[in-house]
Parts: sequence; C-alpha cells; structure tokens
Amino acid sequence: MTKNTLIYLRDPRSTTYTACAESQLHYAKAFIKQNGWRLEQICRDQDVGEVVFTAQPGVQALLAEVEVGSLDVILCHTLDRLCSRFAVAERLLHDLDERGIELWAADPGIRIKTRDLIDYYYNDPAKPVGGGCHIAPMPDDLYEIEHLVPLPYGYRYTGAYNADGTYIFGFKVLDQEPAEVVLWIFQMYADGLSPAKIAAILTDEGVPGPGGRKWRGDLIRGDRIRRTGILNDEIYIGRSWVPGRIFANAPALQIVSMDLWIRVKRRQDFAARGPVGSP
Repeated sequence: MTKNTLIYLRDPRSTTYTACAESQLHYAKAFIKQNGWRLEQICRDQDVGEVVFTAQPGVQALLAEVEVGSLDVILCHTLDRLCSRFAVAERLLHDLDERGIELWAADPGIRIKTRDLIDYYYNDPAKPVGGGCHIAPMPDDLYEIEHLVPLPYGYRYTGAYNADGTYIFGFKVLDQEPAEVVLWIFQMYADGLSPAKIAAILTDEGVPGPGGRKWRGDLIRGDRIRRTGILNDEIYIGRSWVPGRIFANAPALQIVSMDLWIRVKRRQDFAARGPVGSP
C-alpha cells in the first residue's frame, strides 16, 4: 500500500554518535523507496532541546500536516531524532494514533507504538536511546510557558487547551498590546524618527520593553544582515525562519503590512548611505 510520508530531520549538535541531517535524509529516502511509500514533505530543525519541542518551526510544520490529515506515516531516523524524552513521545504518539498516522524509525526500520515506548526510555536508564544521548524522565513543569524558548517581542504562547479539551503547548500567537507597540515602532521609523528617538518616546510613555528591559536604540535598530532587532525580524510580516530551509509563511502572526515593511527597508537603505558627501 502506498503511504504518504513526512520525513522529520533534526540536526545533531555532534555527529560523533548521531547521523547528520543529510545522512538521516539519505537513509529515510532509501527506506521510503524500499517500502513503496510516497514522500510528501520534509521537516527539519536544529537540535535545541526538547524543552522547546513544539516551539521549533520544523515540528510546527509537522503538526500542521498532522492537522490537515493528509499523512499516513511520519518517518524519523531514530526515535531520539524526533523525541528524546518519554513524555513528549507519549503525547505525540497519542495524537498520531487518534488520526491513524504511523510513526516509523528508518534505523532500525520499525514502527514505533505507544505500548513500546517504556522499553525505549526506561528499560535501561543507563542506555542511550538511538546511540546518542542518555534519557531522563521529563519533569511536568518543563511544559510551563516560562521554560519554552523566548519569543520575539509582540508574541506570546497560547494558553492550555483547545475547545475539545486537548492540551496545546508551544504555539505562538499575537500579544495584542506589544503587537500594537511593534506597529507603532515601524510607523515612527518610516516617518523619519531614529531608533534612539523611538526608544526615548517609548520610555517616556512608560511602555515596558522586551522582557521588561529598558528601551534602547539598538534593540530597535539591530543588525539588518543578521536579522536582529525589531526592524529586521521578518516574523512581523508573517514569515518564520526554518533552519536549513527558506522562510515559511505564517500569516496569522503578521503585524506589519508589506507596504510599511518596504517603507522601513527603503529608509534603512537611505540611512546606510550615510550623510551626503561622506566617502
């Protein structure tokens, strides 16, 4: 039977014990061909830790496909490349089982089922899963919002539950008041105010800065090439960077219109030229 398959890759911090993403992809494609399945999509993340599992763009793309319901199989290289903690794997497999989606590991070429997870994670606490990292039980409080990866200014993590009672963790949404500040910053800059002047205005108005910090011009200006600073973060136009891929569209997260974004970029270009007559 032909099955629609999504490959999930996670770049390791070290390739001493774990295959690099390119190797993971090579073996996954060979496994798909061997089974006569169809490759539908590839999702990829950096290895940034399970605490931020659903905050990672590759995982978010995977979960979005799960919601669409077009998949039959999710394929990873080894289980630890997808979920290196029992609690995360158990929750994910529960959601996949409800939708009739299978989870497979190309190495050693087996289907992973919920009833088998205890053997993967707790059979021998000293034994590494997938040959790479030693696994410890995940404390429940690591699902609390304060333990997730910090979000750009203007966003927050969603609450706890769907209308049907299903728990959701790690998804970002607009934070209304800071989002309005972001839009104000873009408008002020496009109208000719410098980042330092904008920071002074926000401070005078008593607007809390990102993470409670004091407003400074460099927080707003940042570095255009490195995409740092509020004026350079493309999440504000609904584009989310996925490691190893291009920007992924996230329209629900857009704060700044494309017209305003372009005005800001043009002013940055003008400012980069320096004063008239400078070398």
